[in-house]
Amino acid sequence: AVVSTQSTGRTAMKSHIKDEEMEFSSDESDLEQEDHAQFLEICLPTSRLSLSKINRSLTSTGIHNLPPELIFEILEYIDVATLMSIVSFVSRYFYDLLHSSEFWEMRLAGCLACPEMPANSLKLSDQELQKMHHVGLAQAVFKMESARSLKFADSVKRHVMSGNHYGDIHCVKLLSYPAKQIAISGSRDKTICVYDLKSVGNPRECVLNTNTDHNGWVWTLDQEDGKSSKIVSGSWDSNIHFYDIGRGSLERISDLSVHSAILCTRYEKDFLLYGTYSKIVAGYDTRCKKVVYKIKNHTRPVLSVASSPEYIWSSGEDNALVCHDRRMNKLLKRIRMERISSSIAYSEPYLWVAGYDGFIKCFNQEMKTLKKIDSGHSQPIMDMTHTMGATVTTFKDGVIKVFSPNISPVCWNAFNLDSPASCVDYKDGYLIAGCSDSSVVFWRNTNLDY
Repeated sequence: AVVSTQSTGRTAMKSHIKDEEMEFSSDESDLEQEDHAQFLEICLPTSRLSLSKINRSLTSTGIHNLPPELIFEILEYIDVATLMSIVSFVSRYFYDLLHSSEFWEMRLAGCLACPEMPANSLKLSDQELQKMHHVGLAQAVFKMESARSLKFADSVKRHVMSGNHYGDIHCVKLLSYPAKQIAISGSRDKTICVYDLKSVGNPRECVLNTNTDHNGWVWTLDQEDGKSSKIVSGSWDSNIHFYDIGRGSLERISDLSVHSAILCTRYEKDFLLYGTYSKIVAGYDTRCKKVVYKIKNHTRPVLSVASSPEYIWSSGEDNALVCHDRRMNKLLKRIRMERISSSIAYSEPYLWVAGYDGFIKCFNQEMKTLKKIDSGHSQPIMDMTHTMGATVTTFKDGVIKVFSPNISPVCWNAFNLDSPASCVDYKDGYLIAGCSDSSVVFWRNTNLDY
């Protein structure tokens, strides 16, 4: 009986101690969850936190017990691809954390931070943030960090390709094509060169193909829908050539002859827009092989063209910036700029315009001016490319600047060239520029895969 009584007492005591430990553990978990919430609220005061999705499974030891500030600091040193493919599968806590919009908004704030702005200021418009949520915040952060990392000299290699052209380079293009990693350039020597980006450090193996189909200066190159194996070239010889580059070389598939020099192109899915020296913007349907319309809203040659499903924008030597309504087929708005707009690009929801005055202007689709951005450079902007990862400009004095792609941009880096670059392109860790000394310059981030 005594033994039975003692055993019962021990069992009751153990049960009491266990209940106290569970209660203490629960209190500790609640306190740490409160600390986590307070930390996120400090970093993202405007975000709506869904803590139910970020519940940590505490263990007696391990990284989960570290303060949330330290966890976020550790994750800052890990690239996006590793976070999503490996770290997110370490535990339920990391999975929930890395699939929460709050974490990526914080990471985005770090990308866009600059000394004069607080790090927790996103500096994004509601439309920009909405677009990034639609595409995926992790993907947006990956693209921005790829561009931002170009400032780290130890991981960025510069390669100069010379001897392939003997005239000024007028157009360059980095191609988004899954099976190949390719860049192309067009020159005043009437040739198009194709480069293998994997062999960019070896000049003998880098050049895959040199095309001599044109009889005039090659002014423009573009890729269908930004991701197809089809590309188009336009030249001073008034000819447009369509190619398939799927096998690594330019295989000519069709042609279009017009009555004036081709100065700019915009290659949509099954549809080509081109601007000419004769002041016309025309639309060509590649399925029926017909020019379906011609628009004459300029009084001098057309230099650049951009489009959306609803509108066509163009700029010309007459200093005009024009918006044409595609649905109603009529001129919607015409603005006379102070200087020539050398390059325009549309990236939903904004139209980006770079000009000889050294400024970048941001418009909405109806061409209402939203912001005039000082590039910090007094020289004319010769070319501009805008992607989700960066806005890149090249200036007449040989300077290339890489900006964050938002409406309140931060200058991430600047490169100085021996010879001015008249054209530039950027895509996911690769930067290419075509120079007036006939050279093509590549910058490649060796820490990233193309």
